[in-house]
Amino acid sequence: MTFLGSGAFGDTWRVDDEALKIICVDDYPRARLEREVEGLTRVQSPYVVSFRGLSELNLGGHIRPALRFEYIAGSDTEGRLKHGQLLPRHSALGFLRGLLMGVQALHKVGTVHRDIKPANISLRDGDWERPVLLDLGLSKHMDANTITVYPGHIGTPPYMAPEQLEGRRARKAADLWGVGVSVRQLLTGRHPFYSSDGKYSVDEAYARLMRGPEPLSTECSIVVGEVLERLTSVVEHERGSSGSNLLRLKV
Repeated sequence: MTFLGSGAFGDTWRVDDEALKIICVDDYPRARLEREVEGLTRVQSPYVVSFRGLSELNLGGHIRPALRFEYIAGSDTEGRLKHGQLLPRHSALGFLRGLLMGVQALHKVGTVHRDIKPANISLRDGDWERPVLLDLGLSKHMDANTITVYPGHIGTPPYMAPEQLEGRRARKAADLWGVGVSVRQLLTGRHPFYSSDGKYSVDEAYARLMRGPEPLSTECSIVVGEVLERLTSVVEHERGSSGSNLLRLKV
């Protein structure tokens, strides 16, 4: 087994050709686990990590549930960002298109990811134009009763949409925001709203979002730039849908 990383609810290990996400939280709601599994089995897309089943492990006398996924042979994009490897301009359209197709696949089966960020985007065989959405641990079915008590904050703060910072439920538009912020950051090497060494209260973070994102380089193609502007609009409905943005990319 090879350790891959830790998340809010457990650890992920590589076992042969699979990534095993072990739930280490003692009181992890069974209803949430069943909800995740039901949703994962419905998603079929090369741009979303493939779910292979649910197992149980005995760790130190405790039975732990473990979600089994395909192992993506390619580092996550956060790792590349840390090593100064930015999204190549010539691959920006393909990368953005792939992410939107992954989001579209999730949304078609009624699932919202809720935590799209560079750490949750891998590259199949290291190809920037074959992104794969990872870690659906915070995903939620849009037709299911929520377990989370609102107002609350679900996700990773630097990638939360304005409505998430307000404590409102993450809907489809929040995933589009996560795509927009991630792609902008991977293109420029900088977060479009926050400084790398900044620490913000919720109110301060919200105020920075209201100012708008850092401008994109003129080297960015017009069509990619226009879609990224839509995706990072602070107004939910202005982000459109995965489908409408794919049409703008002429898919």
